[in-house]
Amino acid sequence: MKGERMKGLLLKELYVAVRYCRLSFLIDLIFIGVSFFAGKDYAFLLFPVILLTGVIPITLLSLDEKSKWRKYSGSLPYSRAQLVSAKYLFGLIVQAITAGVVFIALVVRINAMGGLTLTEAGYVIGTLSLISVVLPAFNLPLCFGLGVEIGRNVYFVTICVLSAVIWQIISRVGLPEITPAFMWIAVAIVAVIYALSWLISIAVYGKRKVKD
Repeated sequence: MKGERMKGLLLKELYVAVRYCRLSFLIDLIFIGVSFFAGKDYAFLLFPVILLTGVIPITLLSLDEKSKWRKYSGSLPYSRAQLVSAKYLFGLIVQAITAGVVFIALVVRINAMGGLTLTEAGYVIGTLSLISVVLPAFNLPLCFGLGVEIGRNVYFVTICVLSAVIWQIISRVGLPEITPAFMWIAVAIVAVIYALSWLISIAVYGKRKVKD
């Protein structure tokens, strides 16, 4: 029964994302297309693609607030923990799909024009995906506890600062060497952060009074 309920919530998130996040998906496609005509820094153009995907759970939460979903969901057989979990699970699913699409685009670009090796491409996508997972992990508890506007503003400020820092690093020293050991350690750290964020969001949302 719980599995069916979660499936229903994930389908709801999918329908809302397809309906209201089409602009984000279009921007992603534009960045991917432009990367085929960029120079040696083409991989940097894929950075916003994955980061924009990271904000989708926050956008969906904002739409929930505007549509009074919180109040309506109280009359449905869903716990607050399930409502929070749907956002976190959907974020991971969309992130995995985006990473797959971007990796395929990189493979096509590499085969057509050269550049990174497939191993390097995998490391780039993996690193960007981990960044995109960990950023909303810091901001979603703020969204669930204090409201979407605060969390979303913090997210975009973080993206701007992080993008500027990474751009400076790449411009001056090039892409850092990433080893398999580094990636596994990074995955473990991000997994712990994401899990803690998930639990914190469940806790703060469970205590939050629904006013809308």
